[in-house]
Amino acid sequence: MDEFLINKYISEARFSKYDSLEEYKKNIQVSQEFYTPLSILEVSLRNAIDSQFKVFYGQNWLLNEAQFLQRDALEKISHAKSKLKNRKEDITHHKLTAELTLGFWTSLFQKPYDKTMRLQTMKGIFSNLPNKDIQFIDRKIISSKLNHIRKFRNRIFHFEKVVNKDEFMNITNDVNEMIEFLHKDIIELYKVP
Repeated sequence: MDEFLINKYISEARFSKYDSLEEYKKNIQVSQEFYTPLSILEVSLRNAIDSQFKVFYGQNWLLNEAQFLQRDALEKISHAKSKLKNRKEDITHHKLTAELTLGFWTSLFQKPYDKTMRLQTMKGIFSNLPNKDIQFIDRKIISSKLNHIRKFRNRIFHFEKVVNKDEFMNITNDVNEMIEFLHKDIIELYKVP
């Protein structure tokens, strides 16, 4: 591919982050390989959280904006409701759950939710969480791993470089581990190679 086509269709600024056209192609291939497991993780995570929170906070905890939610989460819910309203869709709990971003769901594991994300709640979300004698996992560890995955996911979904970046060297393990923590059978839907 010549320089004119690269500049016109990829852009010089985007392409300058790559060492070669081969590295650019490799980035597309890696992004493609992760699309399915990231989708499975995102959908499974939000539904597992929603299912667990319905038990503790009621069937419409999102629509009713449960009291434990922090201001930034409430703003994200409000924004999601506005998007549904602008599309002239009914604002239902199910649609709101799907409309909220991965950033909303991962934020529920941050420090302000320390009292919400107790071990019992976490085990309700992650049914295959290892016993603490085998591997200690708490809200802080889950939050760190999910935020790492979210950053990686956002780079892929915005067509940014993910190959040859030290920060993503162990991303396969993190994605597979989070999916497996949700439920041991979900990993069988798709395991990152």
